[in-house]
Amino acid sequence: MVDLDVVDRLLGAPPDLPTWRVADMANRKGILGTWLSSAVARGLELSEAEGAYLRRWEQRVETLHATGVELADRYQATVLKGPAIARFYPDGLLRQSGDVDLFAPSQDVLWSCVRDLVDRRGAVPQGVSILEGPEGVHVGVAMKWPAAEPHLDKPMGADVTTFTFAGDLRGVPVRIAPVAEEDLCGLFAVAEERFQRKFRIKDLLDLLVLAEVLEQRLGDDLTEVICEHAARLALAPELRQLIVRASEWVSMSEQWRRTADALRPLARREKGLRRPGRQGVHRLRFGMPLDERPGAASRVDIHRRAGSSLVTTPVGTCLLTERLVVNEDELTDALDHARSLTAPS
Repeated sequence: MVDLDVVDRLLGAPPDLPTWRVADMANRKGILGTWLSSAVARGLELSEAEGAYLRRWEQRVETLHATGVELADRYQATVLKGPAIARFYPDGLLRQSGDVDLFAPSQDVLWSCVRDLVDRRGAVPQGVSILEGPEGVHVGVAMKWPAAEPHLDKPMGADVTTFTFAGDLRGVPVRIAPVAEEDLCGLFAVAEERFQRKFRIKDLLDLLVLAEVLEQRLGDDLTEVICEHAARLALAPELRQLIVRASEWVSMSEQWRRTADALRPLARREKGLRRPGRQGVHRLRFGMPLDERPGAASRVDIHRRAGSSLVTTPVGTCLLTERLVVNEDELTDALDHARSLTAPS
């Protein structure tokens, strides 16, 4: 199912299209590094500048994968997507990666990972997401640090969370623990991306790679296992959309076509459940960094008041807001509040 010209097919490039035009299509779709790797594996010779571009992407992915593995081994976190999907790619095909996603089973693990990234990578927290639900608080921290070529390439990133899937935070519940099997976890992590954005070619490529692996592993049980997990994870609509979208460009197996059909009633039922008041849906507030003074506890501590509610964390104080933009008066009030929390009593 998955061979080295699969990227061309997902781009919709005719077989006789000049390579420079296919490269332009790949660049506009954000997968030029992946396409170059496939073209090299098929015999294309790159110029010095083209080779340098591909090597930068390879170095980026290698660094992100190594970072994830180090943190997982050191603190018992779990790497989501990234290397867990890339290991199934055909030899020679690079899976581009923008950041590393880590599931931390506790806040202690999360903050250990965050402090490690600060100390070893010079990472800077971009914000703290606070998810409040009936069973307590969950936390996510987005980190950034400079790439090897900081003026050419996007910053490196890491997202560390005490949950695996956040859903849409309106009608889809937060799902805490990851799926045990890497291939299944990767499949549903790709489907989950639909809550943040429309599916991209990279997502379709991930699906095709994982579909082949899962069909080989599960055999005749494929449809039953996929549907069982899709229902439990509240992802039947997104997974079915992903399969249908990929099928428009690459012919999938009969088993996967049957699976897409079996997902249809599950998707309809899941959409019917997505309404206010559904159990497990959390309230999201963004933590806008105000200072780098560590809080007294090794976990988040929410300070509620009229005006500006703050959260103190092991890496600084943040303003809690449901909006991505705050006005000057609100920010001034929040800074005064933050200083009062650390003032001598």
